[in-house]
Formats: sequence, C-alpha cells, structure tokens
Amino acid sequence: MSRFTRIILISGDEGAMREFTISHRMVWLLGILGLLLAIMLAYVLITYAGTLRQSLRVPALAADLEAAQVELAHAAQLRAEVAAMRGLQEQLLLMLGVDPADSTATAMAGGDLTALAAAVMTPPPDAWPASGYVTREFAEGAVALGVRPHPGLDIAGPAGAPILAAGDGVVARTGEDPFLGNFVEIQHGLGYLTVYGHCQSAAVARGEQTRRGQVIAYLGDSGEASAPHLHFEIWHNGMAVDPREFLAGEPPTP
Repeated sequence: MSRFTRIILISGDEGAMREFTISHRMVWLLGILGLLLAIMLAYVLITYAGTLRQSLRVPALAADLEAAQVELAHAAQLRAEVAAMRGLQEQLLLMLGVDPADSTATAMAGGDLTALAAAVMTPPPDAWPASGYVTREFAEGAVALGVRPHPGLDIAGPAGAPILAAGDGVVARTGEDPFLGNFVEIQHGLGYLTVYGHCQSAAVARGEQTRRGQVIAYLGDSGEASAPHLHFEIWHNGMAVDPREFLAGEPPTP
C-alpha cells in the first residue's frame, strides 16, 4: 500500500499536466490544521456575537441606571421630608407642653400633623365641665405642715350626668387611678392639660380629638369618692393651677 497520495492537475487549454505527491501524514496534518482553524473561527464568531449582544444591552443598562439614580434621589427627598415632618411634630408637641419621647405624645399626634397644629392653636380650657355645685375648692396645701394639697375643684352632681370637655384638644390618656378612679386627660394648646376624675365611665379614647362642650365621660364615684362628683384639674406646663382662674361664675345647675 502506497504511503503517498498523488495529485495530478491537468490544464484545460494546452493539455499539460502537473503532478504532485504528498504523504499521508501530511494529509492528516493538513486536516487537523483545518479543523483547528475551523474551531478557532467558530470561537471567534461566538465571542463576537456575545460581545455584540452586550454592546446592544449597554443603552438599556444605561437607561436602567439613570432610572435607579432618579429613584434614589426621590427616596432621599422623601427621607428628608419625613425628617422635617418629625421635627415639626416634635416642635408642636413641645408647644403643647408634651415630651416628644413620651409614648402619650405618639397617641396624641396620631400621625396627623394638621390635627396637632390645630390643637396648638386652641385657647386655654375655660368651660365648666359639669353641672352641679362646687363642694371643694383648689388648695395648694402645705406638705411640711401636713396639709394635703387639692389640685382641682370638686363638682357634685347626679350619677351618670355628662362630663364635658373644658376646651378643644386631644385625649392624652384614659384609665383608672387609685385616687381618681376612672379618669380622662385632655391635652390642649399652649401646654394646658385638663383632668377629669371619679368618672362612672369614659366616652372617649386616647388619641381622639375633642371639642369644647363634647361629652367625654359620665359622672360617678369611682376611686376615693364617697358620693358622685367630678374632680376637675387644670395643669399648665406641668404645674397645677386653680381652675377658677379660667372658669367664669359657677357651674350650671343640674
């Protein structure tokens, strides 16, 4: 068996022939070389196609990046606005005479800055909270002399009679106290707070807005009370004051 391959080229014009001889090993080498060239060409084409696809995605990625940057700027603006609103809320609470760190302040604000701002602008409480007769006056007392203070007025009336808000405000607390029994506290503007004690029951809840003259509770004898009456206090910036300084005349008769 021949170890060579003969290649004959015949010219069509003159009939001349040319003969080439090539070994089988060279044929195999040329075949392998052609295969390698084909593989390399395919690799180059695949790589180019991937690069082309990525280059086509660049505009879309740039648009996505720009949109993300806009969203981040919007989020930063929202965070700044929220921080400003929180600062305003704290200022309004301070104007109300409430510590912003107190959990009650959160209930008062209720997330409604408009209502809170309205509460800041309300006048001091000046309406009689119940009908009846004053049976005990305000007294600062003298602890050193053993004289117990009485930081409010006692207004006697029939059990179940309505108790009214002395002014516009927001309910700061409701609950039960060993002395006051069932009570309601209302925060008003300019640091004023009113307290309604010995209630039979409350008609409002913490965080609720109240209007002057609105029914907020019912007269009772809960707590340290021997008969149905309302214990009414007015506080200003953390100090108990005589309600007579704000209430005109006497309470309405039942």
